[in-house]
Amino acid sequence: MESLGKYLKAERELRNLSLEEAAKFTKIGKQFLRAIEEDKYDLLPPATYVKGFLTAYARYLGLDPNDVLLRYQKYLEDLSISQQKQVGLPQQISTPQKRVRPWFFFFLIFGIIFFIVIFIYYISNKPLERLSPSFEEKESKQIPLPSVPFPLPIQGKVGTQTTHQAEQRETSRPREAKAKDIITTEATFFEVLEASIGTGIEREGGRLVLRGKCSEFICNNQRAYFFTRIKTQREGKIIHVWLWMSKEFNRIEIDVKPPVWSVYSYITLRPQHVGSWKVEVRDGDNVLNSLDFKATEADFYSIQEKN
Repeated sequence: MESLGKYLKAERELRNLSLEEAAKFTKIGKQFLRAIEEDKYDLLPPATYVKGFLTAYARYLGLDPNDVLLRYQKYLEDLSISQQKQVGLPQQISTPQKRVRPWFFFFLIFGIIFFIVIFIYYISNKPLERLSPSFEEKESKQIPLPSVPFPLPIQGKVGTQTTHQAEQRETSRPREAKAKDIITTEATFFEVLEASIGTGIEREGGRLVLRGKCSEFICNNQRAYFFTRIKTQREGKIIHVWLWMSKEFNRIEIDVKPPVWSVYSYITLRPQHVGSWKVEVRDGDNVLNSLDFKATEADFYSIQEKN
């Protein structure tokens, strides 16, 4: 079945009518009529205005407006199904299931048994070492304790006085938590120096610069750019994740290099993308930074000015 645009164009050419004549009679912009006949509905206003255009154009050509609107409704339903499949595709790809082969467990168990046998053999044949007299004397000496309790070192060694053991056990947990925080901080290789959303990217002096910073966009095929400047100690990958209405819409994996690397990604906001948005920069599953923005419905006059 031919598309709606090709159907309308064939009917117009069958009547020997030009686009200029149709635009003049229907009061619809020539660029809008051309977009309809070429099935480029992303260049048109929201669906409410498009239905009005189609009704007027069908009456001008002597066609049944209801039949034309039914063809347009079917196009919207097919487009919605296609977009749902595209949104679900990255999630399906990102979670492959790995099959574990049985021989892997066999070699693993064999290796563990082998190392246990070697360790027992080494221990049983190792001669006992005697401590030197000087070392024994140092261990047997009494360490004088101060009258006022002093802070225990970070390593959390066992105290020599019994009355300090309870205090040490109480303070050991916060120190362990601090040690874990230090390890986590050291394991993070990426630092976000800048994260912004805007309407364009330009190159200035060999560097990428974000233009038109804002937190609200219009759904008239406008692009939303997410710009990040990353400080890193090694080459790696970060991920830009776009969330629409709290659901993942798209994700882009981007390479970064030391010491500082500027990257960006963007999406095109169609008329059906109205709502709340969030974009995140991630290191694996770790969210390094995130920004919220809104996408609002475009009015007819703003689209006329853009065209």
